[in-house]
Amino acid sequence: MTRPRFAFACRAATGIARAVTAAPAPAPERPEESPPEATPHADLKPGREILAYYVVVGLYFFAFGLQAVVFPSLVTFVLHEDANRLGLAQMALSAPFFALLLFGGLLAERVRAGPALFVLQLAFAAPPLALAIATQAHALSYAAAIAYALLMGSLAAFMLPVRDSALNGVVTRETARGHAIPLTRAAATATAVQLGAQIAGLLTGAMAQHNPAPFLVLQAVAVMASAGIALFLRGEKPVTEARDVKDAFGDIGAGLNYAFRDPVMGPMLWTAGYIGVFIIGSFQVLFPLIVRDTYSGGAEELGRLLATFFGASFVSAVIVGRLPPFKFPGRALLISHILAAVILATFAVEKPMWVFTTLVIVWGLGAGVTMSTSRTITQARADPAFLGRVLAIYSMGFMGGAPIGSWLIGQTAHHFGLAAAALVPAIGLACAATALALFSPIWTMRRLA
Repeated sequence: MTRPRFAFACRAATGIARAVTAAPAPAPERPEESPPEATPHADLKPGREILAYYVVVGLYFFAFGLQAVVFPSLVTFVLHEDANRLGLAQMALSAPFFALLLFGGLLAERVRAGPALFVLQLAFAAPPLALAIATQAHALSYAAAIAYALLMGSLAAFMLPVRDSALNGVVTRETARGHAIPLTRAAATATAVQLGAQIAGLLTGAMAQHNPAPFLVLQAVAVMASAGIALFLRGEKPVTEARDVKDAFGDIGAGLNYAFRDPVMGPMLWTAGYIGVFIIGSFQVLFPLIVRDTYSGGAEELGRLLATFFGASFVSAVIVGRLPPFKFPGRALLISHILAAVILATFAVEKPMWVFTTLVIVWGLGAGVTMSTSRTITQARADPAFLGRVLAIYSMGFMGGAPIGSWLIGQTAHHFGLAAAALVPAIGLACAATALALFSPIWTMRRLA
């Protein structure tokens, strides 16, 4: 991305920050001894704010699951575009998300989460409504689909760090109200809510092949409802005040320096990268190839397999959320990576479909542990002053690694066959997890919250 685009993103982040933090009138300064945060902690009953946070997460990811099915259905079944143009449309969703995510992390440190999410999610509802109108009026075009994708990817880049970093403050305020909840449990529960809502969205979107317009409206309604619920989040004063574009570049550099130099944050960012390459890449490429070439299946079989995987991840995340926090969360994370490597290696050998499905369920159960523990370690360890940027960098690891893994495994499968394509990520994942266990403090790290 060129510097002018970076500057535009900085101005956008700063503008949004000023919009959502602007006060109607300047308030007189309070003496230092006044407790300015006493009222926000008492204005909700204990447990209400954390519940509101879970609802915000659930409604958003229900809409996200819908989009994951409805958008490609529009391009494929309504516009009848070929595979190449479908791929470009999907890239239009992910490219701005990857490019702007660091600026989203910067925004998360400068705004109150509730008002920011309200504004961002209302904006997030506009593109699907516009696309629904165009579809219903038979005025949909490929250019409109690309514009939709670019807008949604850009807004998501700013929304994700704001929403994820808000959890720490919610847990702190609930504790002040007398409703103590460990951050590890709150993060695991949020992961379970995310997975369950996403599965519901995927299953609902599966009915949208022939008439996507009503489902686009449903997607917008879910996001607008999430925006309204977000106002129940009583975010505290931002750690960092909004500043100008030049300072924003310096802050991003400081965030990167902090994240990679921290003895725990640095390795956690590497886990995000290798998960993107070896796990997400495998997931995106190996599953369709195995279903088609080994079991002569199609879209229906692939859909059931994906639902099985995410269903198992959901069950696992719920269980992790109900258990006491892991004493050594890093060990749980790395063991789940080794489990994934072993299961990937078994994909090199042909087996009955029921055996393959059973292995996918086991992998999904391990993936739920991976998602829960990786999020809790990152959120519990990060300095609050850098939390938004750290979460953004962590998400960028997944986004940057996944295309690399997809290309690597696709090329391996094309030249050397499915067996090699399963063994390459299995070996890579096992080596990466072992290296972290030996040369980083992740294995011996005790829980922080």
